[in-house]
Amino acid sequence: MAGAPTVGGRAPAAWHQVVRIVEDVRALPYVWPGPPEARAAKAAGRGTCASKHALVAEELAALGVGSRPLLAVGPLVPASLVDRAPFAAGAHLLEVHEYLTVSVPGVGPVVVDVTWDPPLVARGLPGVDRWDGRSDLPVAVGPPLASWAPDPARLRAEKEALRGRLYRGDDRAVRDRVLRDLSDEFARWRAGTA
Repeated sequence: MAGAPTVGGRAPAAWHQVVRIVEDVRALPYVWPGPPEARAAKAAGRGTCASKHALVAEELAALGVGSRPLLAVGPLVPASLVDRAPFAAGAHLLEVHEYLTVSVPGVGPVVVDVTWDPPLVARGLPGVDRWDGRSDLPVAVGPPLASWAPDPARLRAEKEALRGRLYRGDDRAVRDRVLRDLSDEFARWRAGTA
Protein backbone atom coordinates (compact mmCIF):
# COMPACT_ATOMS: atom_id res chain seq x y z
CA MET A 1 0.00 0.00 0.00
CA ALA A 2 1.36 3.42 -0.93
CA GLY A 3 2.42 5.53 1.99
CA ALA A 4 2.91 2.60 4.36
CA PRO A 5 5.60 3.12 7.00
CA THR A 6 8.53 0.77 6.54
CA VAL A 7 10.76 -1.10 8.92
CA GLY A 8 13.59 -2.90 7.14
CA GLY A 9 11.93 -2.07 3.81
CA ARG A 10 8.55 -3.61 4.81
CA ALA A 11 5.38 -2.21 6.32
CA PRO A 12 4.76 -3.55 9.84
CA ALA A 13 1.99 -6.17 9.90
CA ALA A 14 0.30 -4.29 12.75
CA TRP A 15 0.06 -1.18 10.55
CA HIS A 16 -1.87 -3.14 7.90
CA GLN A 17 -4.18 -4.51 10.61
CA VAL A 18 -4.84 -1.01 11.97
CA VAL A 19 -5.77 0.24 8.50
CA ARG A 20 -8.07 -2.77 7.98
CA ILE A 21 -9.82 -2.27 11.34
CA VAL A 22 -10.35 1.45 10.75
CA GLU A 23 -11.68 0.90 7.23
CA ASP A 24 -13.93 -2.02 8.27
CA VAL A 25 -15.54 -0.04 11.10
CA ARG A 26 -15.77 3.12 9.00
CA ALA A 27 -17.77 1.07 6.46
CA LEU A 28 -20.47 0.32 9.05
CA PRO A 29 -23.45 2.61 8.47
CA TYR A 30 -23.82 5.51 10.89
CA VAL A 31 -27.22 5.37 12.61
CA TRP A 32 -28.74 7.22 15.52
CA PRO A 33 -29.93 6.51 18.16
CA GLY A 34 -28.06 3.53 19.49
CA PRO A 35 -26.12 2.27 22.48
CA PRO A 36 -22.56 3.63 22.85
CA GLU A 37 -20.85 0.26 23.41
CA ALA A 38 -18.64 -1.61 20.94
CA ARG A 39 -20.79 -4.72 21.23
CA ALA A 40 -23.80 -2.77 19.93
CA ALA A 41 -22.01 -1.77 16.71
CA LYS A 42 -20.57 -5.26 16.29
CA ALA A 43 -23.94 -6.99 16.81
CA ALA A 44 -25.97 -4.60 14.65
CA GLY A 45 -23.43 -4.04 11.88
CA ARG A 46 -24.00 -0.28 12.25
CA GLY A 47 -23.52 2.31 14.96
CA THR A 48 -23.29 5.78 16.37
CA CYS A 49 -20.09 7.79 16.65
CA ALA A 50 -19.70 6.39 20.17
CA SER A 51 -20.25 2.71 19.37
CA LYS A 52 -18.18 2.76 16.17
CA HIS A 53 -15.22 4.36 17.96
CA ALA A 54 -15.60 2.01 20.92
CA LEU A 55 -15.41 -0.88 18.45
CA VAL A 56 -12.25 0.51 16.81
CA ALA A 57 -10.66 0.98 20.24
CA GLU A 58 -11.60 -2.55 21.33
CA GLU A 59 -10.24 -4.18 18.18
CA LEU A 60 -7.03 -2.12 18.31
CA ALA A 61 -6.52 -3.01 21.98
CA ALA A 62 -6.73 -6.70 21.03
CA LEU A 63 -3.75 -6.04 18.72
CA GLY A 64 -1.87 -4.19 21.43
CA VAL A 65 -2.34 -0.85 19.62
CA GLY A 66 -3.18 2.06 21.88
CA SER A 67 -5.93 4.61 21.40
CA ARG A 68 -7.59 7.29 23.50
CA PRO A 69 -11.04 8.78 23.21
CA LEU A 70 -11.37 12.40 22.21
CA LEU A 71 -14.38 14.67 22.51
CA ALA A 72 -15.00 17.67 20.30
CA VAL A 73 -17.70 20.28 20.02
CA GLY A 74 -18.80 21.34 16.58
CA PRO A 75 -21.92 21.96 14.51
CA LEU A 76 -24.71 19.43 15.00
CA VAL A 77 -25.92 19.78 11.41
CA PRO A 78 -23.46 19.37 8.52
CA ALA A 79 -23.00 22.64 6.63
CA SER A 80 -24.55 21.24 3.45
CA LEU A 81 -27.82 20.48 5.28
CA VAL A 82 -28.39 23.50 7.55
CA ASP A 83 -30.94 25.11 5.22
CA ARG A 84 -33.04 21.99 4.78
CA ALA A 85 -36.10 21.27 6.87
CA PRO A 86 -36.23 19.57 9.35
CA PHE A 87 -32.49 20.00 10.00
CA ALA A 88 -32.68 23.81 10.18
CA ALA A 89 -34.19 23.50 13.67
CA GLY A 90 -30.81 22.28 14.92
CA ALA A 91 -28.58 24.51 12.79
CA HIS A 92 -27.75 26.69 15.81
CA LEU A 93 -26.87 23.74 18.06
CA LEU A 94 -23.51 22.20 18.80
CA GLU A 95 -22.82 18.49 19.22
CA VAL A 96 -20.46 16.73 21.61
CA HIS A 97 -18.76 14.32 19.24
CA GLU A 98 -16.63 11.29 20.05
CA TYR A 99 -13.62 10.10 18.08
CA LEU A 100 -10.08 8.76 18.74
CA THR A 101 -6.39 9.36 18.63
CA VAL A 102 -4.63 6.13 17.65
CA SER A 103 -0.96 5.26 18.13
CA VAL A 104 -0.46 3.86 14.62
CA PRO A 105 2.57 1.53 14.46
CA GLY A 106 5.44 3.17 12.59
CA VAL A 107 3.53 6.45 12.31
CA GLY A 108 2.66 7.77 15.76
CA PRO A 109 -0.53 9.44 17.00
CA VAL A 110 -3.18 9.96 14.33
CA VAL A 111 -6.72 11.37 14.61
CA VAL A 112 -9.20 8.66 13.60
CA ASP A 113 -12.86 9.50 13.01
CA VAL A 114 -14.91 6.64 11.54
CA THR A 115 -18.32 8.25 12.05
CA TRP A 116 -19.38 8.82 8.45
CA ASP A 117 -19.52 5.70 6.29
CA PRO A 118 -18.35 5.88 2.64
CA PRO A 119 -21.79 6.63 1.10
CA LEU A 120 -22.11 9.66 3.39
CA VAL A 121 -18.60 10.84 2.56
CA ALA A 122 -19.46 10.47 -1.13
CA ARG A 123 -22.38 12.86 -0.52
CA GLY A 124 -20.05 15.50 0.94
CA LEU A 125 -19.79 14.77 4.66
CA PRO A 126 -16.27 15.09 6.14
CA GLY A 127 -14.12 12.07 5.34
CA VAL A 128 -11.85 10.43 2.80
CA ASP A 129 -12.45 7.79 0.14
CA ARG A 130 -9.79 5.51 1.60
CA TRP A 131 -7.62 6.12 4.65
CA ASP A 132 -3.87 6.02 4.00
CA GLY A 133 -2.98 4.90 7.54
CA ARG A 134 -0.78 7.95 8.09
CA SER A 135 -2.98 11.04 7.89
CA ASP A 136 -5.41 12.47 10.40
CA LEU A 137 -8.97 11.75 9.34
CA PRO A 138 -11.38 14.71 9.16
CA VAL A 139 -13.51 15.14 12.27
CA ALA A 140 -17.23 14.61 11.60
CA VAL A 141 -18.21 17.86 13.34
CA GLY A 142 -15.15 19.63 12.05
CA PRO A 143 -13.37 21.64 12.18
CA PRO A 144 -14.00 21.33 15.92
CA LEU A 145 -14.56 24.48 17.93
CA ALA A 146 -12.98 22.86 21.00
CA SER A 147 -11.72 19.40 21.94
CA TRP A 148 -10.83 17.40 25.04
CA ALA A 149 -9.10 14.13 25.98
CA PRO A 150 -11.43 12.77 28.68
CA ASP A 151 -10.54 10.16 31.27
CA PRO A 152 -11.34 6.90 29.40
CA ALA A 153 -12.78 5.39 32.59
CA ARG A 154 -15.24 8.30 32.84
CA LEU A 155 -15.93 8.89 29.14
CA ARG A 156 -19.74 8.65 29.31
CA ALA A 157 -20.00 10.87 32.42
CA GLU A 158 -17.63 13.48 31.00
CA LYS A 159 -19.46 13.52 27.66
CA GLU A 160 -22.76 14.08 29.47
CA ALA A 161 -21.19 16.84 31.57
CA LEU A 162 -20.15 18.65 28.39
CA ARG A 163 -23.66 18.28 27.01
CA GLY A 164 -24.98 19.76 30.25
CA ARG A 165 -22.84 22.84 29.61
CA LEU A 166 -24.10 23.19 26.03
CA TYR A 167 -27.82 22.56 26.12
CA ARG A 168 -30.51 24.70 27.72
CA GLY A 169 -34.27 24.39 27.74
CA ASP A 170 -35.43 22.09 24.98
CA ASP A 171 -32.04 22.07 23.15
CA ARG A 172 -31.44 18.40 23.98
CA ALA A 173 -34.86 17.36 22.66
CA VAL A 174 -34.28 19.35 19.45
CA ARG A 175 -30.81 17.81 19.11
CA ASP A 176 -32.22 14.28 19.50
CA ARG A 177 -34.98 14.91 16.96
CA VAL A 178 -32.54 16.41 14.42
CA LEU A 179 -30.09 13.49 14.84
CA ARG A 180 -32.95 11.05 14.24
CA ASP A 181 -33.98 12.98 11.12
CA LEU A 182 -30.37 13.11 9.88
CA SER A 183 -30.01 9.36 10.41
CA ASP A 184 -33.21 8.77 8.41
CA GLU A 185 -31.93 11.03 5.62
CA PHE A 186 -28.64 9.18 5.54
CA ALA A 187 -30.51 5.86 5.17
CA ARG A 188 -32.30 7.35 2.13
CA TRP A 189 -28.91 8.43 0.70
CA ARG A 190 -27.59 4.88 1.03
CA ALA A 191 -30.75 3.48 -0.56
CA GLY A 192 -30.57 5.99 -3.40
CA THR A 193 -34.04 7.36 -2.60
CA ALA A 194 -32.97 10.91 -1.71
